[in-house]
Amino acid sequence: MDDDNISYLNARVSAMKSKLLPLITYQKMLLMELPEITRYISEGEYHEDVTELAKSFRGVDLIEYALNLNLARTYQKLITISEGMLHELIVGYMQRWDISNIKAILRGLQSGTSEEEIAETLVPVGSLSFSYLLSLTRKDYESVKGELEKKKILPVGYESLQELETELDRRYYQDLIALADDVGEELLVSFLRREVDMRNIKIMLRLVHEGADFELIRKELLPSGNKVTPATCEKFKGLTFEEVVKKINGLYHDFELRPDEPLTIMEQDVDKQHILYGEKISHLHMFTPLMVLGFILRKYQEIVNLRLITRGKQLDIPPETIERMLVV
Repeated sequence: MDDDNISYLNARVSAMKSKLLPLITYQKMLLMELPEITRYISEGEYHEDVTELAKSFRGVDLIEYALNLNLARTYQKLITISEGMLHELIVGYMQRWDISNIKAILRGLQSGTSEEEIAETLVPVGSLSFSYLLSLTRKDYESVKGELEKKKILPVGYESLQELETELDRRYYQDLIALADDVGEELLVSFLRREVDMRNIKIMLRLVHEGADFELIRKELLPSGNKVTPATCEKFKGLTFEEVVKKINGLYHDFELRPDEPLTIMEQDVDKQHILYGEKISHLHMFTPLMVLGFILRKYQEIVNLRLITRGKQLDIPPETIERMLVV
């Protein structure tokens, strides 16, 4: 891998990382009213994006779309300034947003969600253009599924949307791990396998909490993780939700999940630990692809945090509840 490009990218990413919002900024925003928060966001790092979209959107919708635009531009910058195998790895990692967008569109269409509501969930990052994604929101579920199958974006033969989503995730991680393995990036392979564990842990928690059949849980887990996979999940069979949480806490020393908390909070705690882990190893291995991946995760979480604050304020959710949901 090109050492000069990694050094250059490290310098650029370090500069971008220095602009990420610290916890104290979120805490200040939680004390503001919604108009103040909107103004605060529009006057900072997101000024250019807000200004560009101000003619088309207003209020919280303007902030939502401006945040997405800023995220897309940030990630596109990483793709543009990277070269060679590092570029290929970053592009491969970014494909998760293609998958996320496709899932959001198919779920929305299947459940009868409006075009506007589906569009708000899309993140315009990846190989599929935003205009194309928006065009899909105006069609029906079966025609979109058929179109994406013809384009070989979706695999054929999956009637259940849940099974299709699992297969998309399986192929994504299988291909990305294989790519990292081919170029000898053992640390990246380990990081990706840990990320699969985080995904599988959230699936495990959700399905056990719902009282799902064990065989369904096994089907939903991806095989490319480290500690939680279809092959290793037998140890969770027959356990209560509290016992599953305790066993998961024992798998990773930094986990302190509490079974008495809402499931959404527990899932966010899993995400938080993974992001903090990514931040830690990106510092320890600055001149590797992990440095970029650590920033990608933190930048995305900043967008999620700002959305939580603006939407939370709009819905009159207490500040302490919003703060508990932030991942910093």
